[in-house]
Amino acid sequence: MLVTLGLAEIMVGEASPAGTMPQEGSMKKIGKTYRDSAKFSQETAEVTEHYEEGNAIPVVRKVTKKSPKISFSIMDADIDTLVEYVGGTKVEKNGTEKTKWAFDGSEVVKNKAILVKSEQGLWFEMPNASIEAVINADMSAKGIFLVEFTVTPLAVTEGKGLRAYDPKEN
Repeated sequence: MLVTLGLAEIMVGEASPAGTMPQEGSMKKIGKTYRDSAKFSQETAEVTEHYEEGNAIPVVRKVTKKSPKISFSIMDADIDTLVEYVGGTKVEKNGTEKTKWAFDGSEVVKNKAILVKSEQGLWFEMPNASIEAVINADMSAKGIFLVEFTVTPLAVTEGKGLRAYDPKEN
């Protein structure tokens, strides 16, 4: 029996629409994941049922499954992180002007390969994943600046877009 629990880290690398994961050594930690923010979930399937008139039991039932997604927040976003995942551009330091993050929403965020390492049990990989990252900052005295991520696996040409494996398997 294999029990999967806890999050060790989330690694990110160059996306592969072909379905090949990058070597782990070429991937980097996405950031400091905010405690208890990581969730790996799948919505229930979309179900269409067709009935015969006067009968409460369906004759045909079509089930369309939905893809699991991972959501989490990071707490150490800098300008480069904002540009890479939220979008925008980095405006370099110029004279007395400081380096800035500039955003207008028109920038495209690249897909990435994602490796989710648990503390124990299965690890999950997405060779080609769409990342939607949004700012959620509580600027109160006890608040913190977070960037919330929703990662969705995308189709690949070889294999499946979401895979799980036991890293301790020989």
